[in-house]
Amino acid sequence: SDFIAGNAEELARKCSISYKVLLSIRKVLFAHFAAIPISGANLYQEVISSVAILQTGCKSLDRVLDGGLYTCELVEIAGFPRAGKTQLCHSVASTVAVESKQGVLYIDTTGGFSGQRLNEILDQKGCTQLTKQEALQRIQCKQVFDIYDLLELLEEVRGRLEQGQDGANVSFKMVIVDSVSSLLAPLLGGNQVDGQALIGHLAQALKVLPVEFYTSVLVTNTVVQGESWDEKKPALGRSWQSVPHTRIMIKQDPAVGIEDTAVPLGIQRRKAVIIKSQRQPTAGVFNWFPAEQSSGQKISFHSTN
Repeated sequence: SDFIAGNAEELARKCSISYKVLLSIRKVLFAHFAAIPISGANLYQEVISSVAILQTGCKSLDRVLDGGLYTCELVEIAGFPRAGKTQLCHSVASTVAVESKQGVLYIDTTGGFSGQRLNEILDQKGCTQLTKQEALQRIQCKQVFDIYDLLELLEEVRGRLEQGQDGANVSFKMVIVDSVSSLLAPLLGGNQVDGQALIGHLAQALKVLPVEFYTSVLVTNTVVQGESWDEKKPALGRSWQSVPHTRIMIKQDPAVGIEDTAVPLGIQRRKAVIIKSQRQPTAGVFNWFPAEQSSGQKISFHSTN
């Protein structure tokens, strides 16, 4: 800092170099390490040319999200166990692969990923065998059961995207992490001292993907007790709540399938509310019925609005 901010003539005399050489060295340092200002107009044009909207496979959710998942945002889906979070991730992965024809990296931290479920969703979309094969080849699944392995994988993802900026083929435009809470929750509370620091590291590793590389990121989270006994809120505390650009909370809805809908009788309906968004008004609601087989495996979404 002294070399940059100090008096040039005095520094040249102390370093025994000419004044012109000193200024040349300063220019080189500025070019390599200084932040380059970018006008708002240039930033806007960059966003317009780089951002894409990826559909989720649930029309009511796409409407609430102003078209779908943006490739410059990190979206969180929070909800109780068996709320349909993993099913929604499968729906997003299959839809992006078959309709947007983009690659998907599915990071599974709970063992919930199912190739059979993806195949069933594609069958429901009416895909031919060739189309299904091409779509499934666009979906890569990585199982990670340790926070440090997840951080290492995200660093690898960043490296692949950087290579893509240099002209190489980028293999995916969507990154799904199902779920972040299963890795972070055991590290919080009690005598654990590294939990908050790891949340910070993970937040930085995740947000760099949409912010710098225009890759859509979808993560799932569980819920914990809120301020009142009947209130639930996303887990991981205040340090995490600023990380997602958009947060969606899934809740149980007392309504079930009725005779004048295409939803099977007795199927529990889910209601989801946007609780945070940088683009949309909060409290936007969408409803769906996760259809279930007798085995309990969720197969598809039936939008109700």
